[in-house]
Amino acid sequence: MLHILTKALNSDAAHQMQQAVGEEDIVVLTEEGVQAALKTHWEGWQAYQSRIYLLAEDVAAWGLNAAVTANGLPTVDMNGFVTLTEHHSQIVTWY
Repeated sequence: MLHILTKALNSDAAHQMQQAVGEEDIVVLTEEGVQAALKTHWEGWQAYQSRIYLLAEDVAAWGLNAAVTANGLPTVDMNGFVTLTEHHSQIVTWY
């Protein structure tokens, strides 16, 4: 399953998502969710490790490129995001 989080990490949506993510699921942080680049202590970084991505276009829009680079955080561009949606029959967007 693909989980798309559009809200900040302290939102109800983020908490609900964290409870729902399975061991094989992928997480993409978009919109406000990319603020996770500033919160490297967020448990999602440890819980999902190689299965979590920040949407590169939103990272740039929020001015977080330096934080992403400094912390070595994984990103996915819009083309990669579309590919992820094509490869997952189940997608949940958390608003």
